[in-house]
Amino acid sequence: MTLGAASLESPAKQAPVPWRVLPPLVSTALTMVGAGVLGSLLPLRFSAMGMSDGTIGLIATAEALGFLVACLYAHKLIAPVGLERAYATFASLKSVAILGLYFADSVSLLMVLRFMIGANAAGLAIIVESWLNALVPNEQRGRVLTIYVLVYGLFFGMGQLLAQNLNVRGPEFLFIAGIATTLALVPMVAIDVRAPALPRRVTLDIPKALRTSPASVLACLLNGLILTAFTTVGPLFGERIGLDQAHIVLSMACVSLGGLVLQWPIGYFSDKFDRLYALIGLGVGILAVAAALVMVSKHSPFVVLAILFGMFGGLGESLYAVGVAHANDRAQSSDYVALSSTLLFIWALGAAIGPTTGTYAIQLTTPSAFFVYVIVLTAAFTLFSSWRLYRRKTDRLVETREEFLAYPQTSPNIYEWLPYHRDSPQASPPAAPEAPDGPDAPVEPPRG
Repeated sequence: MTLGAASLESPAKQAPVPWRVLPPLVSTALTMVGAGVLGSLLPLRFSAMGMSDGTIGLIATAEALGFLVACLYAHKLIAPVGLERAYATFASLKSVAILGLYFADSVSLLMVLRFMIGANAAGLAIIVESWLNALVPNEQRGRVLTIYVLVYGLFFGMGQLLAQNLNVRGPEFLFIAGIATTLALVPMVAIDVRAPALPRRVTLDIPKALRTSPASVLACLLNGLILTAFTTVGPLFGERIGLDQAHIVLSMACVSLGGLVLQWPIGYFSDKFDRLYALIGLGVGILAVAAALVMVSKHSPFVVLAILFGMFGGLGESLYAVGVAHANDRAQSSDYVALSSTLLFIWALGAAIGPTTGTYAIQLTTPSAFFVYVIVLTAAFTLFSSWRLYRRKTDRLVETREEFLAYPQTSPNIYEWLPYHRDSPQASPPAAPEAPDGPDAPVEPPRG
């Protein structure tokens, strides 16, 4: 099984990096504004149409499946026509699917349209990241990646905030999302640089990922099962406990803001300690926040709900980033891209399952049942990670590690940015021997 990713190419050096990367970053900002508007209001729109929570979750699952399929096969669509034409195609089809949501009234058609939205969103991300990969010299990849993650998160949140006073039954928010996606074409046409190499295939190896770090595999799966599910469940949860639309949108923006802001301090501390301790700590933190959210009701102060949502978003989002970093700590540098792409695939599987299981939980019982679902899954992950830690040899004090980087779950192409990838032109640290996350792992010297 394979995922598409782009090969590295020497960047053009005619202009300073900030100006060269501006067009794809502006394009990303526009698509994220549209995605943020949809993320907040589509569950509320479907609820207003009389759909059950479980049905809304099934429709969201279709979008996650579209993302997964595009990650696997987008390179086959891009190769015959090139990046520029493929980008125009993906953006146009995504805009058409967004606008088509206004006319669709059957579940099957809505699922087809959401599938199109997810597939074309992944295609757009693959192409944008291919351009950025070609535009950025190796020594500046970490800096540009940080800017990309910030743009991705901030403008998604801005789109959510735009949705506060829009009519969920009307076409306005769909028009905004469709227009923003169409406008994303403009800056990409303005790129004045030789096109990067077309995406290439990266082999997936789930058994190898499990041998390298089963805790990382479960962390990425858990992120998809709970946090991605919450993008659909969260607005429905707010509606069920009696929040108005403005407060629902604000609370979901807090989830995005928490996910954006808390990753870096959590990642910083994970650089200082064993990342398995960090994963266990994240599990304990999510358990505490989920337990508090079980007790939230319409009588709870909104500021308390906002803080808890922000903490849930920050801790949940960090599971993925720390999980990828922990797996890369224990792998050879030449395996980083394939390993990280495999973890993205695992996350996407969770993202496809989570919305359905999460929405059925609140449909069959109470709104707080979703957080009981979170507690059960997170407790299982935390206990397993603690068991893995217990099985380690007591003399394993040092492990090879890379500097923490926050990656968005956009496409497998993002992992070509790894600064220490051995195939990069200016890779610096030597490859580390593959080490399983278990009791037989050898002690390794730190990297200089």
